[in-house]
Amino acid sequence: MSRIKEMIDERGNTDLMRAALDGQSETVNALLLSGADVNARNHEGRTALMFAIINLHTSTVQTLLDFGADVNVQAPCACTPLMLAAGSGDIGITRALLNSGADPRTICRPGKTALLVAIERGYSAIAELLKRALAEAKQGNPKRLRSKVQTSRRHGALATK
Repeated sequence: MSRIKEMIDERGNTDLMRAALDGQSETVNALLLSGADVNARNHEGRTALMFAIINLHTSTVQTLLDFGADVNVQAPCACTPLMLAAGSGDIGITRALLNSGADPRTICRPGKTALLVAIERGYSAIAELLKRALAEAKQGNPKRLRSKVQTSRRHGALATK
């Protein structure tokens, strides 16, 4: 598939990033189908997935995950999508990232993990979810990381159990 030429602003934000920031899932889907780079980074090292998580755009997060967004990408501060989700209080997005292979063991520059972020913010349900994910990782059973070139679409990762 050939890549489309996306408009990039002075901050390095692409059309996909701006659509993700605004929660425009249909536009995100159309851009990705047209070949937009799901893992492009702006000048701050942020991706469309990070923008969608920050603004709690659940369906946009799911669309980006379906197109193989890197769940373990790190901004220059080593912040990951999982850390952003854990700090947002959204358990559905946090679960979707874990189900898509997000590594709960990653430590950002200030020395925090997603679990510590959730605990500091008082999100006990997210903290319990992350504790289970960490236990699985210690047992050698972490969720398998998805390929960046995965073509099959996943559905229902945001469903709560």
